Amino acid sequence: MKESDPHTKLNHYLFQLSELIKSPPTVLDYHDWKSNVDFVMQEIHDLSDRAYEELEDLVTQLKRLGEDHVFRIDADEPPDVISRSSELYFEQVSYLTSEMNRLKGV
Repeated sequence: MKESDPHTKLNHYLFQLSELIKSPPTVLDYHDWKSNVDFVMQEIHDLSDRAYEELEDLVTQLKRLGEDHVFRIDADEPPDVISRSSELYFEQVSYLTSEMNRLKGV
């Protein structure tokens, strides 16, 4: 496939998104993480409205969970609370990854 093929480009941005969400953001990198996720989502939107719409709610929830996780770390919450916020983040990652894999096959 050519580099300019929309499906190839979409798969490239889906891969980038999957790399960004592998780990929850930290206090130090939250704003960069969020900006990078927003940038990749805009690139996906520019390529495919349908793909963007199918990912948008999942990504919004993931960003909210990422922000919550960072807040809990910054607030020095107990380890069990931080662990639970991490679990919720990764649960959302699994939903998002599943949807991205489905879109790669389309």
